Amino acid sequence: MPHHPQLSVVLPCYNEAPGLEALLTRFEQHAGDTSFELILVDNGSTDDTAQRLPRLLARFPFARTVRVEKNQGYGHGILTGLRAAVGEVLAWSHADLQTDPADVFKAWKIYQASETPRRTMVKGRRYGRRLQERLLSWGMQLTAGVLLQAPLSEINAQPKMFHRELLDCLSDPPIDLNFDVYVLYAAYCCGWRTTSFQVAFPPRTHGQSSWATSWQSKFRTIRRSFGYLWKLAWETPPQSVRSPAAGRSRATRSDAA
Repeated sequence: MPHHPQLSVVLPCYNEAPGLEALLTRFEQHAGDTSFELILVDNGSTDDTAQRLPRLLARFPFARTVRVEKNQGYGHGILTGLRAAVGEVLAWSHADLQTDPADVFKAWKIYQASETPRRTMVKGRRYGRRLQERLLSWGMQLTAGVLLQAPLSEINAQPKMFHRELLDCLSDPPIDLNFDVYVLYAAYCCGWRTTSFQVAFPPRTHGQSSWATSWQSKFRTIRRSFGYLWKLAWETPPQSVRSPAAGRSRATRSDAA
């Protein structure tokens, strides 16, 4: 790993042991000459992730791991990795290969080419998903737009990449699956520009979903997500050096093809 990498990529891992070698190999294949570190957050895994990682990391010097002893949520895992990161630019994505590691480096090129990279969020925009999944995403996007008055699209798509200054806008981030919508909303309130690009999102091949284990768990997660949007709409917007209204008036959105 470079002593001072430009980019830090955080991947929360929960019971991902069977796919870790393929994941690390894909990052190695697509990194090129990018100065980056990969932080694998062992997010309270109960499989043999903790035993397998040290042997694998010896072969991939760009990667390191951070251990969360007890899983406290998706957002907590990402926050743990972000706080351990040393890069000027931060990103997170999935560890189950549903989002191709190559997409992280596509996002990096888009970020570098943007007019104002320090005030730009780059994120994925998924395609090739089942109708049921698309309808759920559209419903959350519509609800967020109405309640938050913010143009948030493809909220849970990965990767997400931004300058570490955005962390200053995260005054009270949730530690569960609502972390994505909170960060996008915080970026919007702080006047950041969001640009997206297409990413494939194939079925999961390894790991364990933290929410889609049954219809009951899906319903509980959806109910919590919509409840959180309602709560967020009536609370003070995430911290900003400007007033929320001023931040919103400057915020723009651009979807890259």
